[in-house]
Amino acid sequence: MKPIIISILFLVKGEIQTERFEIFESCESWFHHNVRVTEQKKAFWSGHYYHDYKGKKVIGYICDGEEPQ
Repeated sequence: MKPIIISILFLVKGEIQTERFEIFESCESWFHHNVRVTEQKKAFWSGHYYHDYKGKKVIGYICDGEEPQ
């Protein structure tokens, strides 16, 4: 399997930080096994999930087969 690049976005002290690394599994599988939901806030019209990876609050992630520019 071709390596896939994961970019995790964190909010740290008001700034966005990025951590990038390669994985050798599907994005969905990696996310399911490594990132956990810490809290779910549910409003009438939508829901918002808070995620955690290695003790850091995740605000987003990018999973791509191409090296980030």
